[in-house]
Amino acid sequence: MSDHDGPPPNAERDLPLSPADEAVLALAHTGYEIVNAILDNIPRAGHEDADRLADAMFVRDLAERLVREAVVAECEQGASWAALARTTGTTRQSAHHRWSSTVEGWALMGRRRTGIGAAAPSHELATNLDAWYADLDARRSDAVTSTLPSYGDPARRAAAQAERRAAAELRVTIEQLHTEAAEAGNASMAAIGTPEADRCRTAWATARFALAGAYDRLAAAEAPLGRDHKRSAGRERALGQEILAGGRDSAPQPTPEPWSDDAPSALELPPPGSGWNATEDVPRVLPHD
Repeated sequence: MSDHDGPPPNAERDLPLSPADEAVLALAHTGYEIVNAILDNIPRAGHEDADRLADAMFVRDLAERLVREAVVAECEQGASWAALARTTGTTRQSAHHRWSSTVEGWALMGRRRTGIGAAAPSHELATNLDAWYADLDARRSDAVTSTLPSYGDPARRAAAQAERRAAAELRVTIEQLHTEAAEAGNASMAAIGTPEADRCRTAWATARFALAGAYDRLAAAEAPLGRDHKRSAGRERALGQEILAGGRDSAPQPTPEPWSDDAPSALELPPPGSGWNATEDVPRVLPHD
């Protein structure tokens, strides 16, 4: 091993690595699969043409997975959409459109490896990849594990797991707050022109501010989506301010990213009896918007 302390004791091996290390390990495992698939595709006696094409298509699919995993790994290291755009020769908007769902899916799955390759515990897979790489280059006996700081650091793994739990709980809270905000919006619309109007409007705005706070906390717990969650928080906060202001002209507007074309418009309150429903008519801001 290099400068880390080796694999953790048995009682701690069930814990996944830190999110950044899980992303790197997934990338390394896919690289291993690609190398083996290419070796299998080398022309040889008895290898049918149709098999060669099927094998080549399989390598292509693995390569596309490798790109997605590289995006996740870069985001876990703090890369912005602008940085990804520069690397891929595209725009921030295009990079976000292409890969935001990949990063969101990674977050929803707990920021850890999933799929067939995730059946093996992280420490076991990393150790096996070390052995495989050492067969290729005997000078690198820890080629993979040396890139995983949490591999031999149980405290870091435990802290990462606590962060995963906090993020999962926040996502549940956000779902509940969206429901409460919709209900408060319907109540506010129903109360227009009554003595309860101001109270209901304040309750609606308060629900939006609570959502903003939850998105702020989620930004801290899910670093790869931090910018997106912060933008969602800003939108919810602006909606709350608009609700309190009661009109378009006096309400502050959120500042969208230069590449964003989906910033919410100012809130226009409909007249009583218009059939407006907060559940359907207030734009819901999802974490990856």
